[in-house]
Amino acid sequence: MLIRCVIWVGLLLSNAVLAASFTEAEFEQIRAEIRSTSAQSPLVAIKVTDEMLARHDKKLSTRQKIRLLYGKAWFQIQTDNIEEAIVTLSQCKKMSADVSDPTILFSYYSLTAGALTRMSMYERALENYLESYRLAGLMDTELYLRQTENNIGNVYLKLGRYTDARVYFERFYEDARDRELPQQMGVGLNNLGEAYFGLGEFDKALKFHTNSLALREEHNLTYHSSWSHHNLGKTYLALDKPELAEQHLIAAVELRKQSNAEADSIGPQIELVRLKIAQGAKEDLVPLLNDVIALSDKYERFQEKVDAYQLLVDYYQQIQDWKSALHAADLYMQSKFDFLQRQAETGVAFYAAQMNLAMKERDIAKLTQENAVYQLHTQAAKDQLVLVLVAAIIIVVLILYFMRRIKAKNQALTETLQNLKATQKQLLESEKMSAMTTLVSGMAHQLNTPLGLVVTSASCLEDKLKEISSLLSDQKLSAGQLKAFLEEASEMLTLTANNSSRAAELIARFKMVAATLDASEAVHFDVLEYLKQRAELIVQSLDKPTELDVFGQSVQLYSHPETLLKVVSQLVNNSCSHGFINQASGKISIEIIDDDEAIKLVYQDNGVGISETDQQQMFDPFYTSQLGQGKLGLGLNIVYNSVVQVLKGEISYVHQSGGAKFVILIPKTQT
Repeated sequence: MLIRCVIWVGLLLSNAVLAASFTEAEFEQIRAEIRSTSAQSPLVAIKVTDEMLARHDKKLSTRQKIRLLYGKAWFQIQTDNIEEAIVTLSQCKKMSADVSDPTILFSYYSLTAGALTRMSMYERALENYLESYRLAGLMDTELYLRQTENNIGNVYLKLGRYTDARVYFERFYEDARDRELPQQMGVGLNNLGEAYFGLGEFDKALKFHTNSLALREEHNLTYHSSWSHHNLGKTYLALDKPELAEQHLIAAVELRKQSNAEADSIGPQIELVRLKIAQGAKEDLVPLLNDVIALSDKYERFQEKVDAYQLLVDYYQQIQDWKSALHAADLYMQSKFDFLQRQAETGVAFYAAQMNLAMKERDIAKLTQENAVYQLHTQAAKDQLVLVLVAAIIIVVLILYFMRRIKAKNQALTETLQNLKATQKQLLESEKMSAMTTLVSGMAHQLNTPLGLVVTSASCLEDKLKEISSLLSDQKLSAGQLKAFLEEASEMLTLTANNSSRAAELIARFKMVAATLDASEAVHFDVLEYLKQRAELIVQSLDKPTELDVFGQSVQLYSHPETLLKVVSQLVNNSCSHGFINQASGKISIEIIDDDEAIKLVYQDNGVGISETDQQQMFDPFYTSQLGQGKLGLGLNIVYNSVVQVLKGEISYVHQSGGAKFVILIPKTQT
């Protein structure tokens, strides 16, 4: 027995010597070899990484393996193999349990967020970036914090939160400037330019992109310069300087092709086509767009493919080739569906990987526990009391360690959940109070005038009545005084009646704002036929000559026809009151579209439209652009409540250069 133990100890020691991990210098040589292959192709780099992992499996430490796998995941993201990247990252997460280095988990959350960002899953990406930001705060260096803030800013940029993005980009740029890092400074200037571009401040955007390009060219950052050219092209296009825009976009395409980044050249090529369409180009743009689409297919750039098909539709419409435009629109919808399907598949892959990781961790814990029990029984059978005690102590220490970690995490999660619930409750109460304040103040403001006149009239009538009673008691009442009193009393009663009616009318309109709107029973009816029959009645009730055209598909709907008619009538009245204010007559079109389980009603007029400022509050009660002109600001609020609460549908406003356009979705059946 003793001889066998000695032999096993000797074998273990010899294996330990043979399997000594690479030094950091040796490991960096391996990474340099992989990086050199990535310059040729990320696909080659993936293959080389797998070969290195297999060849040096015994000599690579767990931390070194994870770092190589992170590189592989990054190459997979570059080649849009998002599902495979998520599987690789899940493998890294599983291995990270054996490594205490916080940078390992930081890299996991950052790369996962990058993969999700690639598929435009920005909310999920933001969750992972925020986790990496939390981990960055635990490290000694500010570099990780600033880099993560820059990543968060990029997600905010995609989500249209340009002001928030600008704050993060400013921090990133200032840190890079203080550290004198030209590459990061160029990125910071470029990102600030994109934030100001999103805010519509094109002159500031131009300044930042110009400075970014100058800095990158000064330090020979050729590939990075292409992004500055790309953004300068978009900015000059927004500033209506097509010649300069075309010059920079062409430069961006050429630089990216020279840098073996053909996939990244798709974006500026799309902008070039958009520029040509905007200029009404006479040349045939179809071959150019087909090349862009083929390139998007080759590199699986789904969003760029959708944009290219949209431009193809716009181009065919511009040259009035309606048949081709319709075909291109079908391809556009298919490409958009493919992109959404790819997003869904990525989401499923992400959560499947998380579930698989959780199951493997559970199995490993179970196997670890069973192995520990087996070892205890073996040691007890051999009567090795010392070894049993040591093993027992180790097991207890491990259990206590993991219990402490789990307890700390559970406590942190509990506190976070409590804070979130408290914040949610405060926000809900705040929203309720805000809505109640708006409603009450609006009603009080509107009712104040008629009720004030009623009170004033009643008070005056009471004074006159006391005066005439006094004259009558003193037997000084003359016929003239009585006649004057009766005339004044009649005027005051008329004023009281008119303003009482006005107040009653206002209260009746206020009742229409309620969420539980009165509605007739739901019935089956043909939307197109129903609205066509009542279109003439609506037009006859208008004060201004208006042409109302109802057309589209014949669709059966089980809902409330009177409520739908009220919505359409209110929109028509709103167009006449606000949209046609500077026109002698107006034109309104209502298109009925069969949209699977719902119907789509597209309402459009040729009026002045609704400004972007008014769009933010147009569905709020008592909000009107004609304040002080007798308008209550309840029309669109009634429309919104009728569509959402009674018809169980949705309504949205589509911004365009001329006229107002509303899109209403109503389910075909009431549930």
